[in-house]
Amino acid sequence: MHKKMKLFVSMLAAAAMLVLLPGGNAMTAHAEEAKTYSIKYIGGDINDWRYVPGNTFEDGMYHRELYYLKLNDLKDGDLIVIYPGDEVPNGKELDLSGFRLGNLTVHRDANVVVKTNGIKDCYVLAGAYAAINGDVTNAHLYDSVTCNFNNNVLDMVLHVSGDAKSSIACTGTVGMFQVLEDSTNNTRCVFYSIPNNTMKFYGGGIQFANCPSEPTEAYLQAKAAAGETTAAPETTPAPAANSSEYDKVPKTGESSQAAWLIGLVGAAAILFAGSYGLYKKTN
Repeated sequence: MHKKMKLFVSMLAAAAMLVLLPGGNAMTAHAEEAKTYSIKYIGGDINDWRYVPGNTFEDGMYHRELYYLKLNDLKDGDLIVIYPGDEVPNGKELDLSGFRLGNLTVHRDANVVVKTNGIKDCYVLAGAYAAINGDVTNAHLYDSVTCNFNNNVLDMVLHVSGDAKSSIACTGTVGMFQVLEDSTNNTRCVFYSIPNNTMKFYGGGIQFANCPSEPTEAYLQAKAAAGETTAAPETTPAPAANSSEYDKVPKTGESSQAAWLIGLVGAAAILFAGSYGLYKKTN
């Protein structure tokens, strides 16, 4: 019996050592990474929106119906790139409602009315015509664009070079609106806490000049609630269409090796005590 007890304890010690080895703990869960999908309006006989995986949508690529994307693949946090279509999608909205996107990029010269459950980072590139539905955390627009936001925007930045020619409006509230000179990175103007259905910027003309030029308490509270820093970022996040590197979804459900070891050693101690008592009783 004494030999069996020693063998059992040795096996438990070996198991404890395996827990400490790199890769020894196989029960580690990872959140699924954000994926990128490109969408384009195809005219003619198709006359609808189609998508492909990845951040490019070139002529001749095999594409699928949008309902497959919504049914099987798309999830919160994913990245969408909208490319200019074969024709203007008159009356054909891009309905992605039900999903909060990590990144939405409206490519150069694209034309779209898009519905979402919200967007973290939205990019509207030069020449685009867009109507965005869903609250937006960060919006970056590149002159010249025509864009309407139909819900709230926390931070909106218009990047310009030369005279600003964009036409932008928001029917919700805007926490901050900034016009940024691309070549020098200097701020031309900035406004905070723009009320509901007030933000209108047409061809460089500002129609909300009475709004504060310094951050308000309401704006700072909204930033904190959104988990956004109030300091200017070191670099502007790249549009999905112009970047091959994407942020990963933070890992969740990570198992703790220390917790595993504590539990295993505790079990070993209990079993050792029971085995030792049984040994003494037998002898």
